[in-house]
Amino acid sequence: MATGGLGSGGATTHVESLMHNDMLVSKDGEILGMTSVAAGGKRLALRFDSAGNSDFHDVSRQEVLTMIQTCADSMAIPANKLGRRQSTSVDAGNSRAYHRSRTRLARDGPIDIPAVHMRDLRKLDNMFSTSNEPSITVRQQAILVNCDPVRAVITRDCCLVFLPDGADSLVYHLKTNMQQHLAEATAFEFAAVEAILATICRLFSAECDRIVPKGRLALDKMTKDDSMLSELENLRSIKNEMSALESRVGGMRRLLMAFLENEEDLHMMYLTKLYHEPALVHDLFSFDTEDAESFLEVYLQEIYGTQTRVALMANNILNTESIVMLKLDSKRNFLLSVDLSLTLMGTVLALPTFIVGGFGMNLNSTVQETAYLFWIIFGLCIALIVVGFVYAQQYLKKQGINMSWKY
Repeated sequence: MATGGLGSGGATTHVESLMHNDMLVSKDGEILGMTSVAAGGKRLALRFDSAGNSDFHDVSRQEVLTMIQTCADSMAIPANKLGRRQSTSVDAGNSRAYHRSRTRLARDGPIDIPAVHMRDLRKLDNMFSTSNEPSITVRQQAILVNCDPVRAVITRDCCLVFLPDGADSLVYHLKTNMQQHLAEATAFEFAAVEAILATICRLFSAECDRIVPKGRLALDKMTKDDSMLSELENLRSIKNEMSALESRVGGMRRLLMAFLENEEDLHMMYLTKLYHEPALVHDLFSFDTEDAESFLEVYLQEIYGTQTRVALMANNILNTESIVMLKLDSKRNFLLSVDLSLTLMGTVLALPTFIVGGFGMNLNSTVQETAYLFWIIFGLCIALIVVGFVYAQQYLKKQGINMSWKY
């Protein structure tokens, strides 16, 4: 009995070990993929602290909103003193001119950083995953990332990533990239954004690596044997996957390009800098954003490379489909030529058949007594067939209809 009790306890420990090591389990013991939303409307999230340590938490939107508001309220923002210096804003603006390749828009007044609202957090819900365009929203002491499949809230000292179902590989990439970029980034929020972008690029690249070989294999089969019409359905499925991937990659590229052109968001991304220097809130454009732009441009180039691969594969599929359709059209035209030739031959045989039928009637006449008349009628019928067929063929050829049986 003691042995049995020990075995039962060991089995339970083994099961718990498997659950916590091989599955995503929240602190309440809920397995990710079994329930997407925890009790009380809470969702399972992966939380990173400023040191890169991670753990799982069940959080609600209200708790996230309270966390962001606490971070924003902890800033000691001084009174705005820039209004009295507007007369010298031109000289000050010239002294702070950026030596950048892109054209900067001049700003004469301070920019108010908007606070986060509940509607901003609702956009991070999975139910909007099919309709939401990728977005990076910068609010007061918070960056909201909504890029399928990653939805995250980033502050100056922590990052919450809301996990979708089946996110094992996503969690692995997030942890790896976070540890890697924390050692290189100047601020935690930059490391978090860069880790998320690196994860998204890795997921796009992996999906592209999965789809492209399948597409090439289907294209090779189609080009070698165009009679394999069953491959058309497989090719159509691959084409749909490529279109979906191209749409997602294109959305990310548009997001990064628009974000790089938005000077306000680029400056508001510096959560740590604004926290330690609150006076910059009233003069956002007094510092350069080279650090933020540099890593955003790196991932923009990587996204562009993935988009180019997807676009080339999609063009190859379209070209192969066109070639296969041309081959099928050629076969169809060949069959139509054969059918037209046989139909014409049957038509020219109809008149001699009528003549033969007339002579073959069981009626008495003197025609059968005329010498050589049989051979004369037979020769005329053969000549009528040959001449009629050749004439009709030449006429159709002049009209642009080729009746050749060559394929």
